[in-house]
Amino acid sequence: MLFNKLKSVLALTSGLVILTCSQSVFAKELNIIATNFPQYDFVRNITKDKAKVTMLLKIGAEAHSYEPTPKDLIAIEKSDLFVYNGGENDEWIENFLKDNLDKLNTFAFTKEVDLRDEEEVEGMQPEAEEEEHENGEEHEFDEHVWTSPKNNVVILNKLCQAIVKLDPENKDYYEKNSAEYINRFNELDKKYSEIISDSKNKTLIFGDRFPLLYFVKDYGLNYYAAFKGCSNETEVSASTIKFLIDKAEKLKVPVIFKIELSSDNIASTIAESVNAKVMTFNTGHNITVEEFKANKTMADLFNDNLPALKEALN
Repeated sequence: MLFNKLKSVLALTSGLVILTCSQSVFAKELNIIATNFPQYDFVRNITKDKAKVTMLLKIGAEAHSYEPTPKDLIAIEKSDLFVYNGGENDEWIENFLKDNLDKLNTFAFTKEVDLRDEEEVEGMQPEAEEEEHENGEEHEFDEHVWTSPKNNVVILNKLCQAIVKLDPENKDYYEKNSAEYINRFNELDKKYSEIISDSKNKTLIFGDRFPLLYFVKDYGLNYYAAFKGCSNETEVSASTIKFLIDKAEKLKVPVIFKIELSSDNIASTIAESVNAKVMTFNTGHNITVEEFKANKTMADLFNDNLPALKEALN
């Protein structure tokens, strides 16, 4: 197993890790490791120049395909705070933390908000291993908690408190930064609510994965999609395509969505059949190199969704 291999490599480097950890206590700035872009973005906007913030996922990479390297695990052990999401995609973290929980300060997004069960709506492509999960086992929770501006207000508040505990001398600075960023998500919440309340349509169609369960539930929207949010499937059946085309035609939707850093093949097939437009809905999993260089934030990405959402619902 990958984790066991990594664990053996870590054993060989334990002396170095212990030495570095003892030195890091005296560092002038916090050393914070974040797994993916949402975690990195939130920490960066709270700490700004008061911390060294590192993201494990490469910019522009597919978030669901990330696997940790020995170097990543050593970086986590050396950190003052490890910020991750939690959930099915972070299963390796839970295994890692079993042996390191008492040595690390951690913050998991999914432990700070109310969770929703992952769901499969009508027409959605079933998972290949679905038969294995039809024996009454509990549903997995949906891990994409950051896709709701309402959740982000809660997470930012609690993350700020965790950072202040590590560096109380800069409490006012962190709280000021956090409040400013929280205001941006409160503004987005109002804008999303206004667009949706004024819209004639309340259904979104995605020719792609659908990691927006928290978003649609918080704003009273319906949806149909090709795959679940963390689906491993890439090939879609003819029956799923036909179902989505029929729904799009019946509802007369003007937009078929895809998510960022994803192929538009399925969305284009549906859109061409119903004379609709393909548009991207940013879910915040990751950003492009160009967006990163331009210092795009999660709030910026969510703001970019507003005109696309308005067009899709009217």
